[in-house]
Amino acid sequence: MVNASKQPDIPLQPLNTSGEAVAIDAPASAVDQILLRVYKQRWVVLLAVALLNNTNTMSWIGYAPSGNYVNTFYGEGSAAWLSLVFMICTIPVGMFAMWAGREWGLRTAILIAGYTNGIGSIIRVISSIDAISEEYRFPICMTGQAIAAVAYPFIMFLPTKVAGSWFPDTQRAIATTIGVMSNPLGVLMANLISPAIVTSPERIFYLNLFTSIPSCIAMLIAVFFVTRSDPKLPPTISASQPQMPFTTGLKSCLHSKQYIILLIVMGGGIGMFNCLYTVMLELLCPSGYSNLFSGFCAALMIIGGICGAAASGTFVDRTKLYEETLKAGLAAAVVFGLIFLQLTLHQGLSILIAISCLLFGICGLATYPIGLEMASECTFPVSETTSTGLIVLSGQLQSVIYVFLMKNYARPLQPERMGGQVCQLTPEDTVNTPKDNTLSIIIFSALASALVFLLVCFFKPVYKRLEAERAATKTRATAQDITQEVSNTITIPEESAVVPLVEAKIVM
Repeated sequence: MVNASKQPDIPLQPLNTSGEAVAIDAPASAVDQILLRVYKQRWVVLLAVALLNNTNTMSWIGYAPSGNYVNTFYGEGSAAWLSLVFMICTIPVGMFAMWAGREWGLRTAILIAGYTNGIGSIIRVISSIDAISEEYRFPICMTGQAIAAVAYPFIMFLPTKVAGSWFPDTQRAIATTIGVMSNPLGVLMANLISPAIVTSPERIFYLNLFTSIPSCIAMLIAVFFVTRSDPKLPPTISASQPQMPFTTGLKSCLHSKQYIILLIVMGGGIGMFNCLYTVMLELLCPSGYSNLFSGFCAALMIIGGICGAAASGTFVDRTKLYEETLKAGLAAAVVFGLIFLQLTLHQGLSILIAISCLLFGICGLATYPIGLEMASECTFPVSETTSTGLIVLSGQLQSVIYVFLMKNYARPLQPERMGGQVCQLTPEDTVNTPKDNTLSIIIFSALASALVFLLVCFFKPVYKRLEAERAATKTRATAQDITQEVSNTITIPEESAVVPLVEAKIVM
């Protein structure tokens, strides 16, 4: 053996196919070591997804805050149908979108969403130009809206998919929050800008143009700047693991009791939130609250939600307290939501209504990205396209149900309240009829309370993804300890021609 003073000991270690040294006598999982890396391009991919989510939501919600003018321009009931078509299209297209996202990859899903969102917005602009006859306005607009609605099922799972594929575990929740909260930010922009733009039926053209320009920009970013579905090297150990095929993952989700609870509760939360900002004007105008105030209330919900989601995303990234944050946030959201609904039945309570909207948004939307991340945790290694997609699909289905309940159980407004309503544009207006929503609100409140009870009492999740990552990290640490121990005991004969490890090429 060579003297240590003449030549230092050099650890004999094999190299894997990437040129990285691995430990002698290490477990098989450690020998097949995984290289991890994060790329700056992750922010470009997230930007594309956030813009698509934001602009698609503006297209969806943009007509609701100015519903009375939209009904006059496109025809009776058109504002409700232009919103409902998004919920209706999501249901049949959703399963295909989840399969396509899993089989064709993230980039293909982004491109489909970009093209349909952009083309649909252009068709809506065409529907409102002066050259189009009144009888063709609504069919053309509905065609564009339906095409744009096809984008939503592809967009719905993208935030968690991007977070899981491109971001490290310390940034996953906040990345999901950014991607997801661009949706309610679109609601905020629609509710603030739509009433400001549409001051008469003739100004619908400018609303369509306002939503079309950013939609086309989002389409161009998706086409030219999203160049791949996954990074060359994964950011986390879980991202490197093979995920289940679509049908296997679907069965795994539907056989998980905890996921089914999350599917019902989170889907109900999404559905109720969608329902509220779809019928916000119809809830408030019978009590004398204007279009502008309705938009302001919706805006407060979103502003509070963005703040709450940012705080909750940062909190769970650091603490991993997904379950506790989800339960506390949803319970508080239901309390403030029920208070808001009761206040809408009374006149002259603008300040209290505004405060309840803000608090409802802070607590309610804070649970949205956490719930989607929780779905990924409960079902790992099921693809995020499946676990998230099913929840959003459930939300869209329940949205249709809740909107139907709100409208079906609304009754004609009492004669003594007709003097204070501001739903009708003129006394002769028969299109925008004010309704009494008391019974609808009672049913809505009972369902919301039942969802919270189900979540708090029966939801007991297992964090499968985090546990897998911790186990893999522990294995890697053990392998490193073995390597260090071996390196301290092995020496090399002087005549040996072994190349030192320091000269081996390491992939960064």
